[in-house]
Amino acid sequence: MYNINRYLRLKEKLKELRTIALTGIAEAGSGHPGASFSAAEIMGCLYFQIMNNDIKHPSNPNRDYFINSKAHSAPGYYATLSLAGSFPKEEIKTLRKLNSRLQGHPVRYSEMQKHHSVPGIEYSGGSEGIGLSVSIGICLANKLDKRDNMVYCLLGDGETNEGQIWEASMAAAKFKLNNLIAILDRNKIQQDGFTEEIMPIDPVKEKWLSFNWEVVEINGHKIEQLIPELLKRPTDKPKIIIANTVKGNGIKHMANNPQWHGKAPSKKHLPLLVRELEGEYMISPSIIAGADGISEESLKQKIAKAEQYGADMIHLDVMDGKFVPNSTFFFDTIKKLRNGTRLPFDAHLMIQKPTLVLDRYIDAGCDVITVHAEACSNEQEFERINSKLVSNGVSPGLAVNPGTDLPEWIFSYLDNLDVIIIMSVNPGFAGQKFIPEVLPKMKKIIPLLRERGFKGYFEADGGIDLSTITQCFDAGCRIFVMGNAIFGHSNVDKRISETKFLLDSYLEKSLLEESRSLNLEEDWIKGRRNIIEQFNLSR
Repeated sequence: MYNINRYLRLKEKLKELRTIALTGIAEAGSGHPGASFSAAEIMGCLYFQIMNNDIKHPSNPNRDYFINSKAHSAPGYYATLSLAGSFPKEEIKTLRKLNSRLQGHPVRYSEMQKHHSVPGIEYSGGSEGIGLSVSIGICLANKLDKRDNMVYCLLGDGETNEGQIWEASMAAAKFKLNNLIAILDRNKIQQDGFTEEIMPIDPVKEKWLSFNWEVVEINGHKIEQLIPELLKRPTDKPKIIIANTVKGNGIKHMANNPQWHGKAPSKKHLPLLVRELEGEYMISPSIIAGADGISEESLKQKIAKAEQYGADMIHLDVMDGKFVPNSTFFFDTIKKLRNGTRLPFDAHLMIQKPTLVLDRYIDAGCDVITVHAEACSNEQEFERINSKLVSNGVSPGLAVNPGTDLPEWIFSYLDNLDVIIIMSVNPGFAGQKFIPEVLPKMKKIIPLLRERGFKGYFEADGGIDLSTITQCFDAGCRIFVMGNAIFGHSNVDKRISETKFLLDSYLEKSLLEESRSLNLEEDWIKGRRNIIEQFNLSR
């Protein structure tokens, strides 16, 4: 069984986490967006999937612990706790205000201090370099009490300038603390600038290895890399995950910019920034496309190229030759492909009677499984499919053909549905042209479902290329299946880069236009000039 629990639902929560944190910082007029955004995936994965931690019973002795040693990431931490059920998310607007429970650095929660903090906070942070020592104390106490719980400690890379970090790292190795996993938020920026200019910490991996820790290095924004490593408990020594991240990730003018270490955006810019966060998209190449065919070796090569050049997911078009005219591959092939990549598998089942084989696609390691409305004989059949996918941690999806209306019963399942595919070709053949009449359908369905509370993704599938993708983006789609547009091109790297540049520039242009409508153009350009120039946008 693959490790990610409802991949797309987790992605949605991470987007909401950033939005809540940004709202609090803008309302307060102060805070740390950079550190909150670089560590968002780390904190979100821990609280929403990894830790045994019931926020409603914060003193449970068997709980896992999270020690936020880089405590200035408090806005992101508070947003995470809020989504985990610690407090109402509206309370984030009290951030840093007098008598608020949400101060600039977190305060440890207890029954004696419940008016000064919120449930779930284990550690009063502020001074750098102390959290790892606190984590070691908790680990030792838990071992004495013969408890099998884990302690997760989030460190900042600038924080590792502190000598106490290295004293603690020696102690953790000495006591063979296999109940400790530290995560280094390696965003390469600290309070006054870039870490390697202030006090270089490289070679950071070799340093932790020399202190006798188990060390792994990953992309800290890829949850498909984070979660498997957080789940792997070390055997006889402490473990550190070096999570390479981008400070301010998610907002382009904040990203990798030391100015945004502890600076709040203007409150009047908040609608633009939230819209930017909502513009996050994923490219999902369909591996049946291209001239190389669908042999197992060819599929492996396409997946490797897609991963190497920055694709976000792998789209698996499963055709049975009955529901659609052609056939492709089935669960046995997917299972063989699964070990070759950590990219999420987005399986689109164009098959009759999907209930009969659903278990096999779950077992094959699909992260997202979408069935067709046309393949469900009635609501009860879809309910059985949806329930099985959700209970097995797979993101459930529903696809509708160009000529099919959205079934009325779908409104009962919006909270347990993670993606809706609005087909822009008739399924069954690769390389078809986009059907223009689908655009009005997208523009009707997407706002309607948003109004009804659907928080999941809309996926555009069929004829998506550089000439059609921005129209689908404008309609509200955020996952884009691209087949021949990518694998029919001689340079896969260039085509994926071109696609991302096109979408990013389209979003940037939209933000600029919205700034004009809000009478914020001059102010927006002032802080965003480098990004606007990067996309060659004139005033």
